[in-house]
Amino acid sequence: MNDDALPYSATATIPYVDDPSVVFRVAWYVIASAPGVYLSNYSEPESQEFHGTARFTLRSEKNSMHVTFSVKGNNASIELEVRGDNEQEITAYIESVSADINAALDKYRVLGTPQKSRVRRALLAKACWDRLVHQILEKRPLSEVYYQVAHGREMIIKATEGEGLHPITLHTSGWLSKIEPLPREEPLPGDIATALAKKSVEWKQETIEVIKRYI
Repeated sequence: MNDDALPYSATATIPYVDDPSVVFRVAWYVIASAPGVYLSNYSEPESQEFHGTARFTLRSEKNSMHVTFSVKGNNASIELEVRGDNEQEITAYIESVSADINAALDKYRVLGTPQKSRVRRALLAKACWDRLVHQILEKRPLSEVYYQVAHGREMIIKATEGEGLHPITLHTSGWLSKIEPLPREEPLPGDIATALAKKSVEWKQETIEVIKRYI
């Protein structure tokens, strides 16, 4: 369902004082960690001033909502928009998610430097798993899928450094070996794509548990 077919919308502006790239990852994490949430689109163009945008679809038993947010470094605020077919539901959601984003940013702000570094890397890993599922569903070339697995693996290793071998480390290593020989410019074969998408859901949950230690 596209946004034009959704009759109701609500918006919110959330000021922030932290690094915009971290704010973007925190907002992404809060929105994308709920059940039934799927990444629909995202953009992080390289420029001197950070600018990230992401769009998620939220599905419940009766309704669906589209959630779009953007973080621009020169604005110092998160611009959040929710569209749906139930006015009360989207109003309640935008109030709840705004409060959750602010609470997560407050927790991040008081962390020490080593803990902030771990959180930033775990947040990056979480985004990699979300992008991975999105790219598989979009039948993107293996080269893009491979990068998400490799980058997510690197970030979770650094986020859990000193804690022993994290389960994701073993799983991602095996998957990289499995898909590396395949043609880089072609999508993954259907059976492998389905299995990897399911596995990435496990990686997301394990990464969320790492992030929850801090924020």
